[in-house]
Amino acid sequence: MIDLLHGQVVHGQAGQRDSYQPIQSVLADSAQPLEICQSLQQHFGFTDLYVADLNALTGGDANAMEIVQLLNTKINIWLDAGTATLAALEKLSCHIPLDMLAHVIVALECCPAPQDLEQVFEVVGPARAVFSLDLKGGQLLVPDTGVETSLWQQMDAIGVASKAVEIGFRKMIVLDVTAVGGGQGVETLSLTKKLAGKFPDLEIISGGGVRSVEDLKALATAGCQYALVASALHDGRINASHLNGE
Repeated sequence: MIDLLHGQVVHGQAGQRDSYQPIQSVLADSAQPLEICQSLQQHFGFTDLYVADLNALTGGDANAMEIVQLLNTKINIWLDAGTATLAALEKLSCHIPLDMLAHVIVALECCPAPQDLEQVFEVVGPARAVFSLDLKGGQLLVPDTGVETSLWQQMDAIGVASKAVEIGFRKMIVLDVTAVGGGQGVETLSLTKKLAGKFPDLEIISGGGVRSVEDLKALATAGCQYALVASALHDGRINASHLNGE
């Protein structure tokens, strides 16, 4: 996965986005998104890339030029760019060809109310829509939009996930931003295990704080089909031989 901010790949750290700095990677000589993407493809053979556009997630303009460059590499892009309302989805479509995206992430942190979640799902469709169950310090991470937000706040994490599944989502990211970049292990294992037990047909993606292959195995045991990893790849703690079981 990569975090994009002002045209560069940055090192995510506990959700403190104002302090994120350009990534320093053993895989590439710069923090340019295209170079980072190509290095991940070259070193690991990855076919999918989760891209969090932090400018768009905080209400700004998307890093459209950089994202289009990534799309042209033919890697499957899972884009998290604040598209949790119809207005945000329409705004993004003016700059990025949405039909080229493998998946569109609909993030709880940007979603004012369940109604918005349902509306975006209906437009994007079940094959490409992915719900992101966002947490911070174990608590639901929801936008501060006033009265509507209380609809989410009346639910717990399982309740929010249940609503997304009821709407029709088949894939769900479970991510606690506090753990991102910390290298202290994944904090969502208990929750993902509960979700996997409750929704056996749901594809679950998680990460944040991954340190080693052992953490990846723990995610798989907890019911995850995919893992989000960044820091451990860029600082060399996880390399291709680890993933190949060598």
